Amino acid sequence: MRYHTAVFSCILFALLWPGPTESAQWTCATCKGITERFAEKYAETEKGGYGGGNTDWEETYLKEYRRSEVRLLEIIEQLCKHDNHACHALVEEHEELLEEWWQKDESPHDNLYKWLCIDHVKTCCPNNTWGPGCRDCPIGREKVCSGHGKCDGEGTREGTGACTCDKGYQGALCEQCSIGHYEEYKNTTHVSCKGCHYGCNITCKGPGLEGCLACHKGYNYVQGQGCIDVDECQRETPAPCPQGFYCTNIVGAHKCFKCNEACDECFGPEANECKKCRENHVLLEGECKECDPLCKGCKGVGPENCVKCDEGKLADMVDGVCIECAPACHGCTGPGPENCKRCRMGFKQNKQGVCEDVDECKTICRLQHEVCTNTIGSYDCECEEGYERNVRDACVMKIPGQEDKPKRSQFDKYMKPNKHPKKMLTGKLRVEL
Repeated sequence: MRYHTAVFSCILFALLWPGPTESAQWTCATCKGITERFAEKYAETEKGGYGGGNTDWEETYLKEYRRSEVRLLEIIEQLCKHDNHACHALVEEHEELLEEWWQKDESPHDNLYKWLCIDHVKTCCPNNTWGPGCRDCPIGREKVCSGHGKCDGEGTREGTGACTCDKGYQGALCEQCSIGHYEEYKNTTHVSCKGCHYGCNITCKGPGLEGCLACHKGYNYVQGQGCIDVDECQRETPAPCPQGFYCTNIVGAHKCFKCNEACDECFGPEANECKKCRENHVLLEGECKECDPLCKGCKGVGPENCVKCDEGKLADMVDGVCIECAPACHGCTGPGPENCKRCRMGFKQNKQGVCEDVDECKTICRLQHEVCTNTIGSYDCECEEGYERNVRDACVMKIPGQEDKPKRSQFDKYMKPNKHPKKMLTGKLRVEL
């Protein structure tokens, strides 16, 4: 059954593919691929797909099957992929050669490639030869291309036979070092080339920076010493790194790293490696210390070293020390509301000179259905429960489903909703906002 299937496949194959032509040309790669796959399939069919039971019968059968036409056809059927037309055409044209070789009872691993591709189909050449006549590849220093290149078309009937040199080598026989390389070793039969140091600008006469004849950027050439690394971090103008970063020199270049968060300028990553401190810090023994919270700039730690007091912290300077003023004070001569220089809005000075809270609810929120709540330094004016403010700022009965309007404070009465600049009234003084 298997024999009939194989024969039918070969007949079908012959009908589907065009006949050979005398002008057909095959590449060495196609032919070599066929011989390699032949060896693979030869190994796969070694047992012939039979097994089990009658050992004597199997041994007798396998001896007959080993070099049978059935096995050959099974192998040939699997040599080419479906879409590899060149492979199919080559096998079809030279199937008789495969059959002739098959009868020689030789291993495909040993000489099928030479028999088929070199001697008969003539698409390949022996090693170290090239071209239609399989000419010898160029020999230099007793090796093909001096052992540092490949012969163009080597092993095929194609190519130019010229040497294609490995990296670092040049010349017709790859016997010279290319630009950017130097001769590490050389005698009558061998040359060894090594790349120049990356600090060299293309040319060198030996290893390392001392072997350079010219230098890349980041190096200076010194006669007798070669290329010497430039320390860019010592450059003042232009600065090697942006503000807030410090410079680290590396061979041929430099890198910038971020300073500690306390530093504005530095020479290292730690807080004690600052050159200049960021705002509201002071440099003490190489370390940036944060100023006292009451300071606006300082010359040391503590409120006694403030350059200026932070008004946003309600601080004022008394005898060279920043103190925290009472919330009622606008500037002070000491702690507490009795030491205010003047009172803040919402406070007033009593007969004892103490800034105390003004109860605005005695004189404000007098509209119908308004309720006033006094707060320290201010007040809240809102509508009674069940009422809300309308566009005229009056409290009217709340319409179900609408949200409450916001409360009014003492500052709202100074904000006029018109097209003119808004003004705040403080006593007799009008202040533009």
